Amino acid sequence: MDEIRVTATRLSDPEARRVYGESVLLADDFAKAPTVHVDEILGQIPGLSLFRRASSLLANPTTQGVSLRGIGPNGAGRALVLLDGVPLNDPFGGWVFWSALDPQRIAQASVVRGSGAGPYGNQALTGVIRLESKMPADFTLDGMAEIGTRGTRLLSLGIGDRHDKMSYALSGHYRKSDGFILRDKQSRGAVDVPAKSDVARISGVVETALSDSVTLSGKVGWFEENRSNGTILTGNDTEVLDGSLRLVRDAGPSDLGYELTAFITERDFSSRFSAVDAGRASESPVLDQFNVPSRGAGLLAVLRVPLADGQSLDLGGDVRRLEGETNEAFRNLGDGFTRVRRAGGDQWLAGLYADYAGTVFDRLDLSGGIRLDYWRTFNGVLTESDLADGTLVRDDAILDRDGLLLNGRLGARYRLTDALSARISGYSGFRLPSLNEFFRPFRVGNDITEANPNLEPERLYGFDLGVQFQPLNSISLGATYFRNWLHDGVGNITVALGPGIFPPTGFVPAGGSLRQRQNIDRITADGIEMEGRVAVGGQLSMVLRYLYVNARITDAGEIADLAGKRVAQSPKHSLTMGADWTPTPKWSINFDGRYLGAQFDDDGNSRFLSSAFTLDMAIRYRLSADVQMFLAAENIFGETVESQTTGDGDILRAQPQLFSLGVELSL
Repeated sequence: MDEIRVTATRLSDPEARRVYGESVLLADDFAKAPTVHVDEILGQIPGLSLFRRASSLLANPTTQGVSLRGIGPNGAGRALVLLDGVPLNDPFGGWVFWSALDPQRIAQASVVRGSGAGPYGNQALTGVIRLESKMPADFTLDGMAEIGTRGTRLLSLGIGDRHDKMSYALSGHYRKSDGFILRDKQSRGAVDVPAKSDVARISGVVETALSDSVTLSGKVGWFEENRSNGTILTGNDTEVLDGSLRLVRDAGPSDLGYELTAFITERDFSSRFSAVDAGRASESPVLDQFNVPSRGAGLLAVLRVPLADGQSLDLGGDVRRLEGETNEAFRNLGDGFTRVRRAGGDQWLAGLYADYAGTVFDRLDLSGGIRLDYWRTFNGVLTESDLADGTLVRDDAILDRDGLLLNGRLGARYRLTDALSARISGYSGFRLPSLNEFFRPFRVGNDITEANPNLEPERLYGFDLGVQFQPLNSISLGATYFRNWLHDGVGNITVALGPGIFPPTGFVPAGGSLRQRQNIDRITADGIEMEGRVAVGGQLSMVLRYLYVNARITDAGEIADLAGKRVAQSPKHSLTMGADWTPTPKWSINFDGRYLGAQFDDDGNSRFLSSAFTLDMAIRYRLSADVQMFLAAENIFGETVESQTTGDGDILRAQPQLFSLGVELSL
């Protein structure tokens, strides 16, 4: 196997931080997976999901926010996603452009559940997904070419080397899919076309060792995506430019360490929506987001102070500036758009934290931290004007707002024997609603959702109780009970049903609904996570993961009809299974299975999505030390995976059946 450097450009985590619930996927998990979509690979961890069941192959980017444990999935996401320490969550909407990630370039993914994260407290409401890039220890040249059904084409190339104290890595990939029709044959019409996509990405990293313990690295990346979203007139386009610098000193647990990170991102987005007639024979544009620019920039500084043997204290601070707006044409009465809308604003997020980790006795690990955050939302605007003469028809008065929030976490792990350990942790965290949630109304088909600039930050409180049993290196079993309380969770709440005229929206058509983003007083979620692994003879390894979660609205405040309802897009049961078999040195076979229980598609629990089980497989044959062929199949049995129920009762599908053939090169 190629040597991969994982922790060269960040402060390594103290062992004692494992007191919190964590799952780790390694480079092999990404390289051998039957799919090339990073969000689907991470979906091996039950409860880690996008807003809907559709993966980044099909999902509109605005629904690609990620959540953990099924605690109130939404489009903005409630988990923080980091790549090499830099947040990937969109500055305007909070979602993640998963198509910008190449699984062949990821060395490791750590998924930490629960709130109270050290760096970047905002967005880490249900946990943190931390991705680390590969860096070469020697010259490497690798690539992958793939062709498949539904017009799938993929080309990925990477080159890297290390010369004395300096190393570099340059990579890029292009992926095209002719797509998949989201509706079944019984409900589709002339306007329905495959949801296709084109993706291109280039990134480069340069790293230099200033001394034996100090490393400076710089990274720049560019990404572009063009999509059709299932009908002739709908689609979206994205362009992203990112850059970051990182300075790290990591001299081991007994010496002073530090990390300084600066980053900036520029994003341009556009999207088009339509309304379709009852027979799906024709459609008309209802919204054209022709320009959605957003920007984000941030700084992180952390100082690691060694204490007694095996103990350390991190003292840190971070600041982020987010800004973005949408410019969109809307209100088509039959002869084209008649109005234009501008909505957006700015946010400041700044925090200070202290985080301790250490082994205080031979068998007891402790970790705990406290974090103080200041947030400010300002320059908010929501205006609507007449396209013909520029007359202002709506100008919402939006006040600047700010606040302070205190959160923390505390956990302990006790090793009862060399094979058995128990852990307990408690935590709290927050998420500031995105600029998109605060200021931008939107429409999907005949369902209209209004913004709400008076939303409160979401707060989560919870605790975990877990046990881990590992009698042998080849066998491990773990189980965790958790209970979480989400206060002021942001949801799209139905306030009226069409047809009718409802201010400030105007006309809502028949079969449609008017919703508004509102805070839900309290959502309670409790559940059990289990994971078992076994390896046999170095040739066969298997993993089974299961999540049960009961997420329901326990206090709906003035929205009495929601009390007792289950959280939308959150199944009670989810299970994943994986097997990696290497019968001979030349052959390897990988299976990934995933079961998703039934769930509701709306806050009122009136739209139902059936359970589904999918199975993926990849077979690889090594032609030489440097070249191998592979055959991959996703959703082998063609299971219908329901992702959305429309207002007229039709079902949209996800996870198409795909077969592909490819070759991988590694020098």
